[in-house]
This record gives sequence, C-alpha cells and structure tokens, in this order.
Amino acid sequence: MGIIIRQSIQNSILSYLGIVLGFISTILLFPNILTQDQYGLTRVLLSVSVICMQLSQLGMKQIIIRYFPYYKDKPDAKKRLLTLGLMVSATGYVLIAALLFFFHDTLIAFYSERSGLVADYFFYLVPLVFAILFFEVLNSFIHALKDSVTGSFVNEVLIRFLVILLLIAYFFGLMSFQSFMMIYVGIYCIQPFYLIAYLAVKKELNFSFPFQKETLRFYKGMSVYGAYSVLGGLAGLLIGNVDIIMLSTMVSLESTAVYAIAFYIGSVIAVPQRSIGKIASPILADMIKAKEMDKVESLYRRTAINQFLAGSLIYVGIWANLHNLIDLLPADYAGIYWVVVIIGLANLFNMATGVNGKIIINSRHYRFDLYTNVLLVVLTILTNYLLIPVYGIVGAAMATAFSIFFYNLVKFAFVWIKFDMQPFHWNAAAVLAISVACLLISEQIPYLFNFYIDVIIRSLIILILFVSSILIFRLSDDFQRLIYESIRRFRKLKKLN
Repeated sequence: MGIIIRQSIQNSILSYLGIVLGFISTILLFPNILTQDQYGLTRVLLSVSVICMQLSQLGMKQIIIRYFPYYKDKPDAKKRLLTLGLMVSATGYVLIAALLFFFHDTLIAFYSERSGLVADYFFYLVPLVFAILFFEVLNSFIHALKDSVTGSFVNEVLIRFLVILLLIAYFFGLMSFQSFMMIYVGIYCIQPFYLIAYLAVKKELNFSFPFQKETLRFYKGMSVYGAYSVLGGLAGLLIGNVDIIMLSTMVSLESTAVYAIAFYIGSVIAVPQRSIGKIASPILADMIKAKEMDKVESLYRRTAINQFLAGSLIYVGIWANLHNLIDLLPADYAGIYWVVVIIGLANLFNMATGVNGKIIINSRHYRFDLYTNVLLVVLTILTNYLLIPVYGIVGAAMATAFSIFFYNLVKFAFVWIKFDMQPFHWNAAAVLAISVACLLISEQIPYLFNFYIDVIIRSLIILILFVSSILIFRLSDDFQRLIYESIRRFRKLKKLN
C-alpha cells in the first residue's frame, strides 16, 4: 500500500496544481476570451477524439497493464510488449482515420444545423486522435512500470499551462481563431513525444519483433481480453463525453460550452479517485495474478473510504462556494448550479464504491465488464436522448448521473457476489453524516463582504470541522497517518530553520 499512498499523494498534488491551472483556463479565461460556440467546439473535438481513441487502441491500454506481470521478468520481453502495443494501436488509428475521411459528409451533417463550426474544423480530429491515442498507450506502459506520476504531470499540468499561454496570446490578438485551433491541437501532440523522450532517458524505449515463441501463448487471451476491454472502456468514456456530443447536435455549441464548464467543476471531486486509480490498477494486476485476495480486499476497502472521504470534503467545499464560482463567470453561464450538484453527487457515489471496476477488469471475470457496459451505453444514450430535449443541460446531467449510479451498483453487486467482498463499513456512514452537517452549517453563514473573504472563511470553517471530525472519530487509518506524518515533518522542518 506504500507505493499507492506515495504516488497517490504525488498524483493528487499534480492534479490539484492542474485544478488551479484548469480553474484559470476553464473558469476565468475560456468563457471570457472565446465565444460560447468557439469554446463548445474545443470541448466537442476533445470528446469525439477520446471516443475515437478508445476504439483505435484496440484494447492495448488494458492489455499492457494486465499482461505486464507476465512480461516483466523475461529477457527482452518488455520491449516486445511495448512494440506490440504501438503496432496494434497504429493499425487501429489508420482504420479510424480512414473512417473519419470516408464518412466525413455523413458525420458533419449531424452538426451542420446547430453546430456548424464543428464542420469547419472536423479534420482537426485526425491529429488530435493521434496525440491522445499514443499518449494513452505509452502512459499505460509507464503505469505498468509503476510510474503513475509522469503522465499526470504531462496531462494535468504541462498541457493546461500551455493552453493558458495560448489563450492569453489569442486574447491580445496575436493570432486568428484558426491559428488558435491549430496550436491548440499541436499542444496535445506534445504529450506522446514527451513520453517517448521520457522512456528514452529511462532506457525503456526499446523495440523488438513482438511475435516470439515464448509469448505467443498469450496472444489468444490478449485478443479476447482486448476486445472486451475496448467495448468495456467505451462505456466509461461515453458517460463523460456522449452528453457533450449529443448537446452539440440536439441543442447548440453554446449549451455545450455551459455544460462543459459545469461538468468540469463537478468532476473536480473525482481527482483523488483518478490519482489512486492510476497506480492501483497495476498493483491489483500483480495481486490477482498472485491470488492474494486478502490483499485485494484490504486495498478495496481502504481505497473506497479514502476516496469517499477526500471526495466528500471537496464536494461540500464546491457546493458551499458555488455561488462564488458562478459570480466569476459571464452571465450566459449562470445556469450551471444544478448541473454541478448532480454531476458532483454522481462522482461522489462512484468514488465511494472504490476500485470495483479495476478488480473485475483485472480478474478472470473481465467479460462481465463488457456485458454491463453494453447495457450502460444503451441507457446513457437513451436517457440523454429523452432528457436533453426536456431539461437541456440539466437533463444531460441527470442522464449522466443515472448512468454512473446504475453502473457502479451493478459492479458493486458483482464483486460482492463473486469475490465475497464489499467496500462499505460504518465509517462511510459517518463520513456522509459529517459531510451533511458541514454543508448545513455552511448554509447558515451569510455572504461575507466580498468574494475572497467569503471563499476563504467559508472554506476554512468546512475544512476545520471536517478534518477534526475525521481525526476525532478515527474514520481512516491512512488519513490519520498522513496528517500526523505531515505535522511531524512540519515540526522537523521548523526546528531546522
């Protein structure tokens, strides 16, 4: 658990630095520099690219994580796994790019009436899919090497910093919007080349013909596993992206821009989960391979309570300060309130159920992930189709939340039945009660003079009440150790000074 805690903390630091940069770009710059349809365009292109990436990687993201334990101790085997991952992904990319060209007219017809700007920049998808695809595949290999920090730095910090510089340059009229979009896509193309340079420095960028006799026995299993993980992972990506795509085709790019900002704020809650998940997956793969199910159960419970604890604190803090966040945005973005609340609650439930999905996908029951995901895809599209015309962006949030709740309930039940383990304990109910109490207390505090004073005082009150309650009732051993270790290091540093 030590490497998970250490790298989770490192990832969290990078993620929260990314949140600060994301706050600057998403809340302060994008809505005030770009028009709503221009900002909506950037969100749609990214959402479509992520879905295309999932299809074109042909399962190699999960295959690398799942099968790395079988390769890592064999001479020259790691280089064959990396070569296989890049070769298969390149094949998938060529197929997806060909489909984008072949069905160009049909695809842009969906956007021509309500989101015409997408048609003008449709082919920017080709390099964007390339960049996201090979970043994800290379990052999976780096994750398998037990390094989840490097990819976090590139994705959470470097890219957002460069986008901020780009927005500032555009604000001062140094380029046209077309040039802005070209550089915007180019920034994402930096990601895979950064990881290539990193692997080269670490002497892990080695290639070898992948089809060797000693590893051929894995390929049938890889093919089946890859097919299931492609479709299984597609469902998770659709939850986070299909609402944006459907809003742009059914309503407008302007509504997509408003929803994207609300979704971003609501998704900040899930930062601790992403930080833990990046390193937990390869650790779980090793545990399951070694049949150490007692360790799997311990990891399951500890990640669940720690994710729920961190997510609850962030959720309460965001909800309590939501009126302040809305004041920072242009008037056209005022309708984000309930979208943030609904998306945030769904993400919080997702965090509370721990790493159940990673347990399933790394076990022999990985096929189950596909079956539930196919149903989930149908439900996600159907609920968005029914709710968006009636409730607009709130309908999209309701559809996404329903999908997340249903998906995690099914996975929770399956892990409980098949593995006889579930993540909940009395401390989860205690965290929920503390969160509700903190939120109710915050609601009794009147608006304090100005934005900065209100945010600081309100957030400090919530932080002190929440953290002290967690420590008093000892709801998480890991959190307890983290706080006391931080205090010990602070005192030691103070003595040195």
